[in-house]
Amino acid sequence: MSGETSTSRKMFFNEAIARALAEEMARDPRIMLLGQDIGSFGGPYKEFSGLFERFGPGRVRDMPVAEAAMTGLAVGAAASGLRPLINITYMDFLMLGLDPLVNYGAKAKFKSGGQIRIPLVIKTTAGAKGQGVAHSQCLEAWLMSVPGLKVVAPSTPADAYGLMKSALREEGPVVFIDHKRLFPVAGEVPVAETLTPLGEALLRRPGADVTIVSHSWMTRAALQAATSLAGEGLSAEVIELRSLAPLDIETISASVTRTAALVTVEEGQLTCGVGAEIIARLQERGTSMAAARVGALPAPVSSNPVLEAACLPSAERIASAVRGLLSPHPSSTEEDRHDILTQITHGN
Repeated sequence: MSGETSTSRKMFFNEAIARALAEEMARDPRIMLLGQDIGSFGGPYKEFSGLFERFGPGRVRDMPVAEAAMTGLAVGAAASGLRPLINITYMDFLMLGLDPLVNYGAKAKFKSGGQIRIPLVIKTTAGAKGQGVAHSQCLEAWLMSVPGLKVVAPSTPADAYGLMKSALREEGPVVFIDHKRLFPVAGEVPVAETLTPLGEALLRRPGADVTIVSHSWMTRAALQAATSLAGEGLSAEVIELRSLAPLDIETISASVTRTAALVTVEEGQLTCGVGAEIIARLQERGTSMAAARVGALPAPVSSNPVLEAACLPSAERIASAVRGLLSPHPSSTEEDRHDILTQITHGN
């Protein structure tokens, strides 16, 4: 994609991932890629474009549709000294590989007294984009609770590039989560090699009245909500997590301490979700705040575009949650959620 300056180049999200992979594979011959359609096809979203031609079938390997076997193979390869990345096209199917990932990959360091390391990256695509109940889930909150597992979820091409490079240099397993709607998003990426540290949140927009915390595609919705609220005289600070494990609670705490109000946003479920964890940790610190959570409704994500949109968080729902938090009124966010869920359940 055109648009290069002396310090940055504009590129799409998928191009940023491909660039990071190419640079790291050239730097470290131990890195190999496994997945469906990642060879000559260039990946389901073209995020592996050009790598098969450059590095060959020995390092860029098409695999059968067998996520459990692929994950087990990759964990074993990592334990043997290689640095594999496996691509699981839909996060929904990562569940098939949880046994080797959670019970061996994440625990190997602890079980072996540090003698065995698993430098493995699992790249998987989350989120809804018209593909129905089994191809639309955001399950990152499940992974946050696994000791030994790191989880990252960028929202910009620059962080997709920087976090992928950092993930490929880690000595333990990392789950790199992208989102279907992010691949065609364009943004500036540094020309110079730049690594984004794992475990550091980023202030995307300063504000004074409320803190909005989000990650991945929802960061864009949060920023849209903040812009809308500014027109109403409400100043929203937006923090993007980037890393879910480790979680940068210090950056979040500093912001909420100033604003005394917090709205968490996630595309996944609220029960045992990312927002629930953030609020619990802040309360354990004794943080004085009003808090609200925005997430998907407790219903499967339909492939019907109207029902899909009704189920998922939006800039409008985020803004409504902020208004309700700062100026409580009878038409609460929970009542709105119940009305929408009733419509979905009854097919209206």
